[in-house]
Amino acid sequence: MAEQIKRVAVIGGAGYLGSTLCVHLVSQGIQVVSIDPLWFGDDGLRPLRNHPYFSSLKIDVPHGDEVLPHLRGCDAVIWVAGLVGDPACDLDIGFTYSCNYRSVLTLAHICKWLGIHRFIFASSCSVYGKSSSDVVHLSEGSATCPLSFYAQDKLACEKALRGMADDCFHPSILRLATLFGWSNRMRFDLVVNVLTARACRKETLEICGGSQRRPFLHVKDAARAFVTVLTSEISLISSEIFNVGADSNNHRILDITDLVLSSIPGVRVKFISESVDLRDYDVDFSKITETLSYKTEFTVAQGIAEIQQKLSEANGIDIADPVYVNVKRTRQLISESWKNGRQLQSTAELVGSAA
Repeated sequence: MAEQIKRVAVIGGAGYLGSTLCVHLVSQGIQVVSIDPLWFGDDGLRPLRNHPYFSSLKIDVPHGDEVLPHLRGCDAVIWVAGLVGDPACDLDIGFTYSCNYRSVLTLAHICKWLGIHRFIFASSCSVYGKSSSDVVHLSEGSATCPLSFYAQDKLACEKALRGMADDCFHPSILRLATLFGWSNRMRFDLVVNVLTARACRKETLEICGGSQRRPFLHVKDAARAFVTVLTSEISLISSEIFNVGADSNNHRILDITDLVLSSIPGVRVKFISESVDLRDYDVDFSKITETLSYKTEFTVAQGIAEIQQKLSEANGIDIADPVYVNVKRTRQLISESWKNGRQLQSTAELVGSAA
């Protein structure tokens, strides 16, 4: 029988995924402490303000002396922080490495020293990169081919964390499909979200290539996956890698475009023959289903309808605002840091909550 989980620290708890995860954890009766530098503000945590099971701390994760006291008494730590998205990660390689690799390992070593057994790391299916045409479904044991700094750092973290595993430290790796769906800290730089939002505004949808295959995962289903792993027997999840998604949510970008047009007709589409994003993979999600009995609940079509409804209820939301677009906000933060004379390569710099 799995041990009872009473208190969890979520690193990046104010982010797109993190804020959704915090809400879900609290709904399961688990005490949560969110540790986040609040790059994108704390609006995503509004539903949890003043909740007796929730607390939020504005801390830069690499400052281990500040983080450590707040991890005492935690049964597990979940990492959903860092810079997310290839464009944001390409802005400054050193900064990305600090946020997405060194900070993760710093925190993991603190957890191991404190005797926190469970460490769940949000990785990405982008580590698969571009699969060969003869591979139908990519499983956790398939060859990886990261095409970006973001994916390279994710894969490096996976290997380092698994290398730390022993009888007292049990890291788990969740390779998430491309996220979509509404969150209290919304992102409009994810393909389903941005195409839906632009279609709602009757903007022309620009599609680069379109034949690229990609798996998709609703942000609420992602949150459920973390709780599933968190509450599973350690013998099932220790040092394990799980693809998180559903076979039915493997789609080409063209398929996503068609689903958006079916829900929001009359929108013009402009196709650009060359694809800027070379990632192309179809992923097998049978392991997490068979091992942990996990299944997703949301289809892409449902996510599109959800975003369409939320935008109709919103009051003049600007989908181009940097707070909703990781690369824009990251560029601002980098510029501010350099104006203040700080070196971004330092591990003592901010860690984003973009995840």
